[in-house]
Amino acid sequence: MDYTHFMVMASTFLIGNAVLFSIFLFLEKRNRRYKPIRHLLAFLLLAFSLRIMKSVIYILFPEYASGLTSIGIVGMLSIGPLYWFYIRSILSKVSWDYRHFIPSLLVFLAIPWLKGETLHWIYIGSLFHMLVYYFMGGRLIYHAKFLVTKRENGKPFWVLKLMVAMTLLWIGFVLQAVVTNKLYYIGITFSEVVVFFAIALIGMKNYSKITRPVNYQENGNPQLKSLAKNAIETLKKDKLFTKSDLTLALLAKELGATNHHLSKALNNIENKSFPELLSGFRIEHSSQLLKDIAYKNLSIEAIAFESGFNSLSVFYDNFKKYNHITPAEYRRKYQVV
Repeated sequence: MDYTHFMVMASTFLIGNAVLFSIFLFLEKRNRRYKPIRHLLAFLLLAFSLRIMKSVIYILFPEYASGLTSIGIVGMLSIGPLYWFYIRSILSKVSWDYRHFIPSLLVFLAIPWLKGETLHWIYIGSLFHMLVYYFMGGRLIYHAKFLVTKRENGKPFWVLKLMVAMTLLWIGFVLQAVVTNKLYYIGITFSEVVVFFAIALIGMKNYSKITRPVNYQENGNPQLKSLAKNAIETLKKDKLFTKSDLTLALLAKELGATNHHLSKALNNIENKSFPELLSGFRIEHSSQLLKDIAYKNLSIEAIAFESGFNSLSVFYDNFKKYNHITPAEYRRKYQVV
């Protein structure tokens, strides 16, 4: 097996993972109000997959250059609008305007007739098309002062990474239009695959942050800020979070608030749902117990229940999600003798 086939296999595997993440975004049923944002991101990832996979296939079948380039252009003409709509959706509001996808549709319908010089200039035009929408998205981010806003939810960093990935991939698309050396073309293509997989992987690890809008009005609401702060303090006080029967309703009653307002405060200020917040506190507490030599004779199951979990499977799943290792491995690694 030569390096070309190895690169194609590796690229297919990496792009396949991003496609699976896109499918997950389509099928996810929790938080239905965020469904349009998830779908926008899924379509954006699929458009990138289409464009980059075109280059991967071209390496194996250069004789189909015209058809493959046309398919790649369809993907590239979709990337710009999808990126712009996605940025709009997390900054202000979700909106679709299908007229922005007319160029992509026209190229798709004209694939059998696109060849030679005409195809080359359409490719160049699609590069500028993508660049225009990139700057439109950047303009939205700039006017929202999004990247300079101090937040604990990490969303500005996701947007910054997405912008960097867009920049690197666009540069790669430009270079592919001018290079004639096959080895250089393969190197550029694999670099695109790595960048694309990296941004998809970051998205997978920060799922709850990349599929929710930023509500600046709510984030600036002093009442919600105060309620979220009181909720955190109450949960920490006397380790209330360790009570296995604790619910949003019980915490809201303790704070003298309604379930709706408490949920809104946690989602908009802490960028976490009540179960996510509660689970985080419990995992942090169980981690401390596992490290403490005073609890070395306490079984992992007992520590789980001591931390507020009433299901061992939920405890193990959440612990591994937060710490990336099992509780037993964590105890062996971090417990001070």
